[in-house]
Formats: sequence, structure tokens, C-alpha cells
Amino acid sequence: MSHRWNIDRMVARAVVAAAMVAAVTVVAGCGGESTVSRRYPCHFTFHTEWHPTSMIVTALNSYNYYVNIAMTTYRGAYVVNSSDAKGTKESITLSNELENLAYSGGIYLGAGGAYGSIIVGRTNFNGIVAWDGQCPNCATGYTSSYQLKWTDNATVVKCSNCGRTYSLETGAILSGNKGDRLMQYIVSYVPNGVLGIGN
Repeated sequence: MSHRWNIDRMVARAVVAAAMVAAVTVVAGCGGESTVSRRYPCHFTFHTEWHPTSMIVTALNSYNYYVNIAMTTYRGAYVVNSSDAKGTKESITLSNELENLAYSGGIYLGAGGAYGSIIVGRTNFNGIVAWDGQCPNCATGYTSSYQLKWTDNATVVKCSNCGRTYSLETGAILSGNKGDRLMQYIVSYVPNGVLGIGN
């Protein structure tokens, strides 16, 4: 009885998180120009309650600390791979059915598709943000060839192809030729619950 109740509760949380992302998507599309990129599909779900010490949770709760998130598979399970500006890395295998269910339709992490990444963190003024890990001015079609890299400043990333640098605080180009700002995605986060990122 207790086990079944826990499963129902976890499913309910996942449904609420998905509904929140959908609701924010609808609101973002109404009135004014949306900052949400729709060029490439993005869908990421992470249960912070099951991984409370992860680098992702640190990024959600610490100002100006960002992590780059990518995904792989291992022995039938999905693996969330995170890294930060200092080169610290972490891999978390999604070990239960509900976590893996979120990716049953495939991995979609923006411009890189299944091989893409997203950069997540908490800014000083804009709350939690999620950016595509590919350069918005070089990526055409699905590619992982234009991955953004950190500079000496943990809040600035650079494209080694075009040389543009971008602010992780605002998404704006800081140096280099004019062009598009970073591709931004919607973030829905319930502390000690589900993180949802998408468009």
C-alpha cells in the first residue's frame, strides 16, 4: 500500500512539473517577443529530490555557478553528465523507471539533439536560466560541432569557431561580430522536486 502510494505521488509530481513547463510555454508565447528559442526541440527532466547533492542542484541554488549538462546511455539506463567551469565532472545514472520514462521518446537537448547540451545556473538578476550549449550563430541543423567552452570567467562562454563570447547572466554577445544571443529555454523548478527544461 505504502509503496503504491509513493509511486502515485512520484507520477503526480512528474505530471505537475510537465504541466508547469507547458503553462510557462503558453504564457511565454503570449504578447511581446518571447526569448525562448524554438529552433531545436529541448526536453530535460531531473528529479532533484533523488540527487540532492548533485552539481545540478548546486547550480540551481548558487549564484553565478553554471553546469553544462549532456546525456548518454549505459546498459539501458540514461546517464546525466555534468561539468563546470573548473573542469569538475559528475555522472548520474538514472536508476529508476520514472526517471528513465521521461526520455522514452529520445534525448532532445537543443541544437545538438541527442549529442547536445544545455547550460544551467542561477543568475544575479534573472533567476535560474537554461541556455543551449551550442553557439547560436554557428550551429545550423543538428550538430555538436560548435559547443561553447568556458573562458577564464565562469560566467562567460566562447565559441572556438567564430570567436564570439557570451554572457551566461543575460545570453548577450560580449565580444565578436554581431549576431544572435544564446538560445534560451524555459526552466521549471520545484525545490527538492522536479527540474524541467524545455521549449
